[in-house]
Amino acid sequence: MSILTQDELRTLKAQFKKELKKDITINLFSVRTSGLLILPGRECPTCPQAQALLEEVVAATPKLSLEVYDFYTQPETAQIQGVDRVPCITFSSTEKTYSNLKYYGTPTGFEFATLLQDITVISRSVSPLQVPTRKALRKLDKDLHIQVFVTPG
Repeated sequence: MSILTQDELRTLKAQFKKELKKDITINLFSVRTSGLLILPGRECPTCPQAQALLEEVVAATPKLSLEVYDFYTQPETAQIQGVDRVPCITFSSTEKTYSNLKYYGTPTGFEFATLLQDITVISRSVSPLQVPTRKALRKLDKDLHIQVFVTPG
């Protein structure tokens, strides 16, 4: 069963064809279930939905690929990228791993537009911030940790 409608897929394909410049790998940290065995504390009810959505997004263009990592059986990869819960989406390209940009949860609703914007920005390697903002950020002499929390409401 598809998550995106045919109209949404057509729009997505056209948008990606127009806007994407460099190849991007979307990394999904998830939990793979093996049949009916679910270990308490390791369940992830939204992981399958996140993977299905990302598979549809990646299928819209050859510029995107999807790598799925099991959070529990591949902990070294999760640790390298600073992932501490699932589902988690990070990005990488041939030039760089964007492990400082993480998306926790399934990107649905308004969050889906944010995911698409992230993909476009990374593919173009150009910040969408205004020039004065970029200049002000260059003057910072300490690392910052910014978190944005979004609720469906």
